[in-house]
Amino acid sequence: MQDFLHANHDDVLEAVERFERMISTEKEVYFDVHQIESIFEFYIEKYLFEQADQILQIGLRQHPQASSLRVKQAGMLADQGQLDAALSLLKQVAPIESTNTEVFITLGWISLQQNEVSQAVEYFHKAVEMAFEDEQEVLLEIGYNLNQMDVFDESVPFLERLILKNPNHESALFELAFALDRIGHRKRSIATYQHLVDVNPFSENGWYNLGILYNKEERFVEALQAYEFTIALNPNHGEAFFNKGNSLAHAGEFAEALDAYLENVSLSRDVLTSYQYIADCWEQLGNYDMAIRFYRLVTKEDPENGDAWYGMGTALMEKEDFTGGLQVIDQAISINPIHADYWFAHARGLFELEKVEDACRSLENGLNIDPEEVSGWIELLKLKIVLEPTFDLAEFLKEIHEKYDDVAAIHYLSAVIHFKYFDDNEKAIQEFKLAYDINTDGLNTISEDFPELIALPEVKNILNPE
Repeated sequence: MQDFLHANHDDVLEAVERFERMISTEKEVYFDVHQIESIFEFYIEKYLFEQADQILQIGLRQHPQASSLRVKQAGMLADQGQLDAALSLLKQVAPIESTNTEVFITLGWISLQQNEVSQAVEYFHKAVEMAFEDEQEVLLEIGYNLNQMDVFDESVPFLERLILKNPNHESALFELAFALDRIGHRKRSIATYQHLVDVNPFSENGWYNLGILYNKEERFVEALQAYEFTIALNPNHGEAFFNKGNSLAHAGEFAEALDAYLENVSLSRDVLTSYQYIADCWEQLGNYDMAIRFYRLVTKEDPENGDAWYGMGTALMEKEDFTGGLQVIDQAISINPIHADYWFAHARGLFELEKVEDACRSLENGLNIDPEEVSGWIELLKLKIVLEPTFDLAEFLKEIHEKYDDVAAIHYLSAVIHFKYFDDNEKAIQEFKLAYDINTDGLNTISEDFPELIALPEVKNILNPE
């Protein structure tokens, strides 16, 4: 069998050499249909489409009645976007080539391009029925084509059928894992990629994609390991270094993240995002001068990057340069006036400069954009009381309840007001339960600022029901 395969391969190479000599001498020679098909497939596999078209045209001229060559011509027309011409040609040859899987695959490909997905799938099933010993190859081609057209739901059954027949088929495992991720079956996708790297521990793309999925699942330690395997296989994989930096930053390992981002900068052309993340790492590490330096690099190249201006502003404020920080935050707000964090930082700068009334307005702007920010409401409450000692808390609560009654943060704030200012524990507990049932995100803020409220037995029962 092996000798036969070698002989067949040698025959193909000999036919290709004859064809290329023919082109160079410009003297046409004869090829039988089988040779034409072999030469055509040789060039298609190497993505040499011009040569593939040349040999096909010669074949059609020498064998005008060869329906198998017409099928290949239809495939090329379909790839070039000439769908009507391809379809017309296939309808002519389909009765003759009724058991040719290529006919049905091409018909399916055309249907996909015409957004006729159910029709395409029907053709693909017919192709599989006719595939016989080529079934695995056909199933993979179908799965790949469906993935390329973003029809992931339909690709999964074909790829699963292939993997049932060949559980360690690397290409099928990769395509299946990719499709499962795109349709939201992340855990199954991870399991499939894990199987892939078990089958082939040297699969660079398998490890890289596995790292991406672990990051999405916030499994940062496993993501980090996956990226380290990727880098071991390809030390010049800039994206792997970048994503490794993300995993480390999410895990709070900012010094190590910094090193990974710097490696990415040395390997990549598009470095602005890395500069921004480097700046954030320096800020997290308390080196505000270096943070500002890198934020400035970003804003110099991309003046419309609001997040970089914002980061520079917060770093300046950490250096107690509140005037400079405010000026930079103003730039961020001018770029994106509906970003709540920009307004919260703006309010902080104004407050530090003792511009309490202005700080109050900036805080309100931020809370109008993001009313879920519990700490923002509590700070606003404090500012209102400072500005106006006779501030009408009941009226304030009424107004914000009318506007945001379905927001957990408002009920947490209401619980605080009833507990601390109205001395109404029963209403405070009621409001706390409403907030907790909607969302638990504000719990840490309340626990830190008002531990006495959390210490109430009724609140403890809400948090830890028996």
